[in-house]
Amino acid sequence: MTDDIPVFTAHDIPDLLNTLPTLFGFTPEDSIIAIATFGPRNRLGFRLRMDMPAMEHVGLAAGPIVAHLAHQGAEGAIVIAVTDQTDVAARLVPEIERRLGAIRPVLGAWADGTRYWTTFDDCDHAGHPYQTSGHHLAVVQAIAGGQEILPNRAALAAKLEPVGGPRRVWLNHGAETVASQIAAALNTRQDRSVEEVGLDDLAPALGAALSRRHLTDDHALRLAVWATILPVRDALWALITPDNARDMVGLWSHVARCAPPAMSPPSLCLAGFAAWLSGDGTLALIAAERALAIDPHYTLAGLLLKLLEGGVPPSSWRPIDGSERALA
Repeated sequence: MTDDIPVFTAHDIPDLLNTLPTLFGFTPEDSIIAIATFGPRNRLGFRLRMDMPAMEHVGLAAGPIVAHLAHQGAEGAIVIAVTDQTDVAARLVPEIERRLGAIRPVLGAWADGTRYWTTFDDCDHAGHPYQTSGHHLAVVQAIAGGQEILPNRAALAAKLEPVGGPRRVWLNHGAETVASQIAAALNTRQDRSVEEVGLDDLAPALGAALSRRHLTDDHALRLAVWATILPVRDALWALITPDNARDMVGLWSHVARCAPPAMSPPSLCLAGFAAWLSGDGTLALIAAERALAIDPHYTLAGLLLKLLEGGVPPSSWRPIDGSERALA
């Protein structure tokens, strides 16, 4: 789920189908997509993507989709299924439209990669041919604007996969060394708060990251280990803002990949929070689910998952100070 849309005007349904990769950062496959629209020109806003359900679960899938659109205050809705399961899509898309209530149906359509169908009364039963292209104007504009578009969701998930091979062994040993250094620093600087010691030690790493300089393995491991200490993690969390969220996604994704897997839930959650704040709900969900798979009781991961499942828009975020965050 996201709510930061590249500027592009779709003139027809093939245009809109070609725009979908720019809305999610990857090419959706076997997906049901809902997009909130606003105003007389149907300006695109909040959007979500879910895996296509089985035929017997069409009703169960339609309910949450409509609830999310309503929660976002959608004035209109575009509902599109991209799937080879055209029989399921032909039931699911109209079912969502039937449940929209006060939300105006703008477009209901489904496509299998070569042909598309709509819920319009005059739609040809044989469908309409269309083509997708990586050189479509919407994609070219998005890439020129700095957006990365990946081939599928699996490629997006791979951005958070831990480093493997011989380097994994080296990073694990490095994390042990850094943990020993941090413990010694905390023992010798007991006159200062834990977060003060942590942020002082991390100043070079944060400076390098936020100025987009190369992050060394030592910097990445220091960030990973310090983030396992709750007061420091919360201080690092407080540094993520709407203005720097995109850079923070890159920073914490890299740290999560370098961290020993058992140490990675804090880094994954910070990457996920930054992704949500920057409008990349898909990456945020992947990060939260991966953190919970490692530690099912990690509270911040559960909180992030609730934000995403509840369809809470990033625009609703209001920074809070450390004491309020700790209480939450």
